[in-house]
Amino acid sequence: MFRRHTSLWVPCAVATLVTMALARLEMDAVFGITRSLMAKRSALGGEVVSSDPTEFQHRAMMVAKPLGPCKDFLEVCSFVVAFAVTAKLVGTILEEQRPDMMAALRGVAPQWRQILLFSLKYMVLTGVVIGAFMLLTTSPLTSDRILSLAVSKPFVYSVALLWEGCLAWLLMPAAIRLLQPPESPPASADARKLGVVFAVVTSAAAIALEYAIGRAEAAVVLDSRWELTALTALNSIVENVPSTILFIALALLASQSMGGVEMRVNQEPDLPPSQPVTE
Repeated sequence: MFRRHTSLWVPCAVATLVTMALARLEMDAVFGITRSLMAKRSALGGEVVSSDPTEFQHRAMMVAKPLGPCKDFLEVCSFVVAFAVTAKLVGTILEEQRPDMMAALRGVAPQWRQILLFSLKYMVLTGVVIGAFMLLTTSPLTSDRILSLAVSKPFVYSVALLWEGCLAWLLMPAAIRLLQPPESPPASADARKLGVVFAVVTSAAAIALEYAIGRAEAAVVLDSRWELTALTALNSIVENVPSTILFIALALLASQSMGGVEMRVNQEPDLPPSQPVTE
C-alpha cells in the first residue's frame, strides 16, 4: 500500500515541513522579541540595541522558555493530524475508491478535540520521561561512570527504543480509538501488542535512517543557503518515511478492529452448503 499509493506519503511529509517552518518561526520570534526588549531610547533620538552578548543570550533564553512548549505542541498536533488524515486515506483505499486529500481533511476536521487531547497526552508523557532523564544526568548522586554511559549513543538509542515501546503501549488504545467511530469496541490486546511492535520497529528504522543521512550530510558541502534548506527538508522527509509506514499499519489495525479488514492465515475458503465435501 505504501509503494502503490504515493498519496499516503503526503500527510507526513507536510507535517515534517510544518515542523521546520515552526522552528524557523520560533527562532525569528525569539530574536525579534529579544531585540525589542533590549532596545533603549537614545539621547539623540531613536532607539539603539544593547550589544552585550551575555544580556542578549539571557533574554533570549527567557523568551524561548514559553515559546518552546507551544512550538512543540503544534509540532505534535501536526503529526497527529497527519496520522488521522493518513488513516482516512487508507480507509478510502480499502473501499476501493480514489484517495481524496481534501475529503480526508474534511473528515478529520470534526475530530479536533480528540486530536488536541491525544497530542496533550503525548506531550505530558514525553515531558515526564525527559524530566526523569534530566534528573538522572544532573543529579549530584550520579557517578561519572553512569553519566558517561547515559550520554553515549548506544545507551541513548536503547533508551529511545525502550521509551518508544512504553509510550506506544500507553497510547495505543487511544491512537486506535482516534481512528474509529465513537461506538467502536476498544482495541483488543493482540492489536495493542502488534501496534507496539510496529512502533518499535519503525522507530529503529528511523534511527538507522537518521544515522545514515547524518553520515552522508557530513560529506556534502553546500555554499547556498537555499540548497542547504532544501537538502535539510528532503532529508527530514526521508527520515520520517517509517512514520508513514507506522501510520498505515495502525490504520489497518483500526480497520481490522472494526471488521473492515479480514486477515485469514492458512485458512481454506468455505465451501457452499450445497456442495458435498469429498476427499
